[in-house]
Amino acid sequence: MKFSEPIYENLPFIYFSISALLLAYDTSWLMILSAGLFYCAGSVTLVVRSSYRRLDTHKNNKKFIPEAIYEYLPYIYHGVAMLLLLKTDSPVLQFFAFMLMILALRNLLCRKNNRTKKPSLF
Repeated sequence: MKFSEPIYENLPFIYFSISALLLAYDTSWLMILSAGLFYCAGSVTLVVRSSYRRLDTHKNNKKFIPEAIYEYLPYIYHGVAMLLLLKTDSPVLQFFAFMLMILALRNLLCRKNNRTKKPSLF
């Protein structure tokens, strides 16, 4: 099955929107599980697309964490932050969730910038 380009390019964000709508509708565990599945589908789609569209050379550097966990880490940060915001009333935990969201956004923006740059000679 082929989708048109506007639908195909925005499909992960449609998954994220459905996830947010499910969480806004109700915060029961069944809705959280359903929203989590849509969130996982969106994040898997974005990670796979990112790996196919990389312009930089993929270097196999020694890292402290495996590559699969590294790729999904910003999405894990954001998911944990959303659950903390929804399920806690503590200002300290909500501040921690806000900081996790900022960290996830920073990682995604840096990753996108580094991977879409053409390799330079210097």
